[in-house]
Amino acid sequence: MGKNILTALNNLEKAIKTEDITQKASETKEWGGADVIISKTMNKQIQEWLESCSIVISFQDTAPKRRAVITEYSKELSWLFEQLKNIFTGEIDFISKYDFYGFLAQSAIDYLETNKGNLEMKDLLVFVINASRRFLDR
Repeated sequence: MGKNILTALNNLEKAIKTEDITQKASETKEWGGADVIISKTMNKQIQEWLESCSIVISFQDTAPKRRAVITEYSKELSWLFEQLKNIFTGEIDFISKYDFYGFLAQSAIDYLETNKGNLEMKDLLVFVINASRRFLDR
């Protein structure tokens, strides 16, 4: 289980570093699911969605909350979320998906906030892959 996932993550990281991810992600829809939205721009609908979050009692390990990742690399990050979804199939369920995607989204948000003005798409994607590795260790 874990070894196969780690191998797939290593292969994915190699692809990100050596291939044209923007081209691969060109047809990808922006991600939305498990209380995460990835978008190129913040709009009224996303803002209202974030603000309308009600208190939730959940079996999640992380605090249940909605997250919006706003980045010029929304398609590339959405593509990565799809790749990670495929890699982690069988490891995440209807509850843990909120932890998993929330953890990935929060890592992307943290990267974006820390690297304003010095943003590299490949570094963002690798940062999120590393977060998925940390998720495995939880």
